[in-house]
Amino acid sequence: MMNQTSLAPGTMMRRKRFHKCVEALKSQSGSASVEFIVLAVPLFLPIYLYLTTFSHVSSAELNARSLVREVVRAYVTSQNLDSAQSRAEFVLNYGAQRLGFSSDEISTMKLNISCSVRNCLEPGERVEAQLELRLADAHRTVNVSAQQYVSPWQ
Repeated sequence: MMNQTSLAPGTMMRRKRFHKCVEALKSQSGSASVEFIVLAVPLFLPIYLYLTTFSHVSSAELNARSLVREVVRAYVTSQNLDSAQSRAEFVLNYGAQRLGFSSDEISTMKLNISCSVRNCLEPGERVEAQLELRLADAHRTVNVSAQQYVSPWQ
């Protein structure tokens, strides 16, 4: 069996250094919470940012879907084409403000109303409205659509 004096001088230094490190690790107390914070914050921050952006986009899509549904409903319940277009524009602007869209988002809204015949207000006619808007915070474009049928008893 070898004694410690017969080891090379470099090996003795490494052993002493190793034992010092082991002793230092054994004596650490309360560092788990610090290590958790140091490791968890960089990991949880991107997840938090992703979830807040996802929540904002999902909320905007849901609100835009409700808005375009109300716009097309206002359009198909109109008496003539002139009032239909003005009612749709009014509901779009008023509804967008009430649903919490910013003025920048409202200014980027593009509404397209289409139908298969020339007079969109023919009884039984299907009217489709498509709404496109750009979300200012998320740098994303939202496209939603809705359709309604003109009442045959109108």
